[in-house]
Amino acid sequence: MTVVEEFTQVGRGRAVFTAPDAVEGPVAWLDSPKAVIEFVKSGDVANTIVLARGGTTTFLTPALTAGVKGVMTLQGAPSSHLGILSREFGIPCVMGIQFEDGVRSSRGEVIPAEGAIVRLDISEPEGRIFIEPGAPTAGAKGDPTEEELALAEQMKQVEVLLHHFRGEVPHGSEGDAQMHARMKTDVMTMTDASLRRDLTPEEANDFQEFASWNVWDALALRSTEGESGLIPRQEYEAFGCVQQWRRFPAFVREITEKLGVDGLIEIGGIPRREVGNKVNQLHIWCTAITPLFGRGLLTRIGLEEPGARPEDVLELVQFQRRLTRGMWGDEGVLFGSGRGYRSELLDRAWIDRFASEATPLDDDEIGGLHKRFNATTEITGFLLHFDNRSGLNDSGPYDLGDGRFMIVRDHFLHDDAYNWHDVAEGLPHCLTQAMIFEPQGDLQVNVLDIGTLFSEPANYLSSLVAMGIYARDTWDTPVEQIRRVEPDEMQEILALCDDATTRLYNRISRMTDREKIMAGAQVYYTEFVAPIARAAGLWDRFVEELDFFELDRVASDAYFPLVVEKQAAKIVPEGFLMGNSMPPLAVVDAEAHADHYHSLRVLALRGMLAEVPGEAAALEEAGLVASTDHGYMLTEDGHAVHSALAGRERADADTDRLGQIYERFLPINVEFKAACSRWHDADDGARGTLLGDLGAILDRLDPALRRSGEIIERFGTYAPRLRDAHGAAEGGDHDAVTSATRDSLHTVWMEMHEDYIQVLDIDREEEGSY
Repeated sequence: MTVVEEFTQVGRGRAVFTAPDAVEGPVAWLDSPKAVIEFVKSGDVANTIVLARGGTTTFLTPALTAGVKGVMTLQGAPSSHLGILSREFGIPCVMGIQFEDGVRSSRGEVIPAEGAIVRLDISEPEGRIFIEPGAPTAGAKGDPTEEELALAEQMKQVEVLLHHFRGEVPHGSEGDAQMHARMKTDVMTMTDASLRRDLTPEEANDFQEFASWNVWDALALRSTEGESGLIPRQEYEAFGCVQQWRRFPAFVREITEKLGVDGLIEIGGIPRREVGNKVNQLHIWCTAITPLFGRGLLTRIGLEEPGARPEDVLELVQFQRRLTRGMWGDEGVLFGSGRGYRSELLDRAWIDRFASEATPLDDDEIGGLHKRFNATTEITGFLLHFDNRSGLNDSGPYDLGDGRFMIVRDHFLHDDAYNWHDVAEGLPHCLTQAMIFEPQGDLQVNVLDIGTLFSEPANYLSSLVAMGIYARDTWDTPVEQIRRVEPDEMQEILALCDDATTRLYNRISRMTDREKIMAGAQVYYTEFVAPIARAAGLWDRFVEELDFFELDRVASDAYFPLVVEKQAAKIVPEGFLMGNSMPPLAVVDAEAHADHYHSLRVLALRGMLAEVPGEAAALEEAGLVASTDHGYMLTEDGHAVHSALAGRERADADTDRLGQIYERFLPINVEFKAACSRWHDADDGARGTLLGDLGAILDRLDPALRRSGEIIERFGTYAPRLRDAHGAAEGGDHDAVTSATRDSLHTVWMEMHEDYIQVLDIDREEEGSY
């Protein structure tokens, strides 16, 4: 513990990392981008401790890159972006400070006087701030006001929610296990069968419930980071998420239709095959979670009903599950929190190559260069992506088998999707850092699903012993052409990064708030579908033909309440903290309508019927069917009930045996379709012959239907219905062969075939069966 003599303690907060030695210097209060720019231009940087309001990274970018001595904030937490970057730079930082004495800012905050000498003690997780004797003061803070007392009480409640999801479930592997135990379905396990069918509302709700905890696990502490003096991030995140929810499902469907399930899984496997690609853990995690967050925001501000567009929820969740299956390469659990926070994604050949080529950092000059390179490129990526993690992705830790481990980190520095990236000309699209650590003592490293490393203790870089740096020049540079970066080029890149961050910071500081919000929203909206669309070969079509960047009308309507009325500043952190950002889909009690399954099944297979088998009035009263001028059809609730009951039937049936029977049915089906095709052009004599052929086909079908009926009783009812239609046709009622308005041979046959297709979850297009 640092010995404090003449200095007086005036504040305490959370140290981003611990270190034995205190730092000391004059305070510079930075409350605007103009103040930051003037401070850096002053040249008196290296010995100064800066103080800002919020815990966001980009506001203090020039000060961090200029090499300030220390950082203090009134708001924020160590897991915030600023916490991450101050840790990477090795700059002592204490966040969320409450000062007990000092002077008043223009907004009434108690802060140390400008130029007063302060000392930061970060020897313990609770950082302490001391001030020199005789420093200017407006008097002690005094007794708290009623407003301050109320705020203190509120913060006590917030503190509980920071450490337990909804006050109940903790962070980490223990919380993950508790959340898995709460699941009513198996949606969190990526089985091959579950990826090849439609999800149910119950499964989507389980996903959203778990995802809410997963978001909280990663970002709860961010809810306290406060305001940014440069970029209104909560506002643009909210607006960007809303835009995602409104437009992503259409893009997701087109990608899925082009690639199919296997193609999506293949694209999801890119993080195992490639470095320097934005198809990575963070971006895959966001494909469903951020648009679903946008859905929740719209319901909160009253611009969308909670139950609207359930089909889009199901589509987004399944899209993410399929990509994630490819990423992990197995049928295991969906999120990395269930895998011990170990994201060992890359094929071992990459790890072996990186380990063999890594540069030892045993020389202070070489070590300092590499650590500065890591911090500088990271902050450049943050700023270029408007203060969000899209510019960073970690994977690992990869065990090297000798007590050491590797983290592979991507910093994305140039993307032509954004017009402000002209400041990054000359920088590669991505720099990949293979970082080898030899832990001294007990170092616990977790890589969260947001693709970001957190460690305990936080100053993990003290264990960094070797590093290799690689460049991918453009997003579509072949992975075989990824090249090693040597020290001379590192110095060139550092200069380019310093220039890019300075130029972009100055440009952003001159933007209006609306321009900043629209640019940030463009990042949020683009990042989580563009990399997958690029991999699918659809990005140019989305931009040129589908007006990708066009604002949705409802999203535009959301701008006023979210931004002008400042609701985003309240409901975004609250969504992270409370886990209430993903409202569940309405779920109909399917079991209560199990007796109606036969009727619902027939309607589901046929689409519409003039008469419903069973009690039509009861089905209509229950809201499961609707009567139209053309007949009865299933309602949305009817489809949901049918889907749930059909899923239960499928789960209980011996589908392997049914599939074998179906294989024998397919050649008979070809003969039946051919006979029906000939029927239309046949004369009476030929039709007599065809009726004999159709009778023989039914004889051949009978054993298949009888055995199918032993598995699912309903299949046994098709044979008598087909015989009735055939008998009517033989009696001269030739409409009984192909009429679409009655139980003809063709209609019953098509219903039966569709029944097989749905029970066995077969893709007609892939099978080529029509």
